[in-house]
Amino acid sequence: MVPREPTNISHTELVDATNASGFFQLLGIRIEMTDAGKGKASISVDERLMHPQMIVHGGVPFTLADTAMSMAILSLHPLGTRISTIEAKINYLLPIRTGELVAEASIVQHGRSIAVLEATVYNIVEGTSQAVARILGTFHIRQPRQTE
Repeated sequence: MVPREPTNISHTELVDATNASGFFQLLGIRIEMTDAGKGKASISVDERLMHPQMIVHGGVPFTLADTAMSMAILSLHPLGTRISTIEAKINYLLPIRTGELVAEASIVQHGRSIAVLEATVYNIVEGTSQAVARILGTFHIRQPRQTE
């Protein structure tokens, strides 16, 4: 990984920009950390997230991990940087029925316009944390245009 210096973007600015998205409000995703190439996001498990078998839909841990990975990338770039997921692979390890989900992400490789990240989603129930999914994602990075 090529180390990058964190920018002056504040945690509050990044969280506010993310939380303004209706999609994140709809799901109730909370950004827990975005700092120096690390990202962390969480969500409370409830009935809205379940499929008919009363297990959390697979899109929920995927979305949570994608969000944490995005926060990890954005923590190293100025506001206005656009990122998009090129591809991602997820391994589901255990079903989720209750508790909190927390995704922790870090950068594996960071180039000028492409970054590879990994994330683990944990299910926390009554103080016990268990890994329930592992994700590897590739992201495109587009720097903001300089205004003159």
